[in-house]
Amino acid sequence: MRTPLFPRRVAAAAGIVLLSLSSGLACAQPAAATVQALSIPCGNTTCDAEIRRPPGVARPPVIVMAHGFGALRDWGLTPFADRFVQAGFAVVRFDYRGFGRSGGQPRRVVDGPAHVDDWVSAIDAVAARSDVDGTRLGIWGSSYSGGQVLVAASRRPQVVKAVSSQVPFVHGLSSALRYPIRHQPAAMWMAIRDAVRGDGEEPVYMPIISADGGTAALICDECVEGYSKLVPKGQEAENKVAARFLFSLPFFYPIDSAPKVQAPTLVIAAERDGLIPIQKVRDTAKALPRGEYVELPGAHHFSPYQGPVFEQVVARQTAFFRQHLAR
Repeated sequence: MRTPLFPRRVAAAAGIVLLSLSSGLACAQPAAATVQALSIPCGNTTCDAEIRRPPGVARPPVIVMAHGFGALRDWGLTPFADRFVQAGFAVVRFDYRGFGRSGGQPRRVVDGPAHVDDWVSAIDAVAARSDVDGTRLGIWGSSYSGGQVLVAASRRPQVVKAVSSQVPFVHGLSSALRYPIRHQPAAMWMAIRDAVRGDGEEPVYMPIISADGGTAALICDECVEGYSKLVPKGQEAENKVAARFLFSLPFFYPIDSAPKVQAPTLVIAAERDGLIPIQKVRDTAKALPRGEYVELPGAHHFSPYQGPVFEQVVARQTAFFRQHLAR
C-alpha cells in the first residue's frame, strides 16, 4: 500500500495546498523510450529539440518542455521526461534560439518574450505532428520558463490543454528587487556595455552563478549549489548569459497572463524560494481560472529537481497530466 503523498492543509482564502516534504514515493524504473532529434522552425532559424515516445503507444498525448534561466534542455529535465514517458506521454524538449545547438545570434541571450515566441513555435510544430495526439497537448516549465508557459498558454488557448508551472517566475520587478544591492553597480555596468554592442559583436557575458561570491545573474542562498547540480560535467563553460537581460527581466510579468489561461494549470511553489517572492506566485495561482496550487513547505527554488521532493513533485505533475490529457 502506497504512503499517502499529499497531506494537505487548505487555506480558504488562497486555496493553498501544502505538500509535505516528509512523505515518500518509491522510485520506479523509467520505461524505455524511442528518442528522435527534431528541428523546430523558430523565427528565421531553428530550435534544437528531441522527442521521446513511450513504447507501444500509438499517437500518445504529448508534453512540451523547456528549461529556465540560461539552462539547456538536458540540465536536470531528463528525470521528469522519463517519468512522463513511463506514464504513457510523448515528451518534446527544446532549447531556445541562441542556446545549445539551436540556431540564432547573438548567443545566450535570456529574453522572456523571445522565449515565449519559441514556446509558441514549438507548440504549433508539435501539435501538427502525426505521431502524437496534438489535441492532447500539455506544456511544462520551471523557474523562468514556469512563467513563460503561462504566457504561451494564453496565446494558444485552443491548443494547450494542460499547464504545469514549477517554481515560476511571475513578476519581474519583485524578483529584480531581490538582487543584492552590493552587486548592482557591477551588474549594471556589464549590462550597459552589453546593450551598446553591435549586432555582429559578441555579447558581454555575466556568470549565471559565481562560486566565489562575485557578481552573477542569480544570487541567493541556494543558487550556487542548486544550479551547479543541474549542469552536466563538461558543460560548465555554459555558465553565462548576456548581461543585457537586466534591462528586460524587470518588465516581464507572466502574472498578467494568468487570467487569460483557459487550460487547467498546476502551480508548484517553494515556500523558501530565494529567487521568486512566494506571495506573487500565490497571487498568480489565484488569478488562474482553472488553477491548482501546491506549496512545498521548507523547500527552496531548486528543491524540486532532486531527492524526495522531486519524487513528490513529479508524481503530482504526472497525475495532473493524466487527469487532463487522458481520454
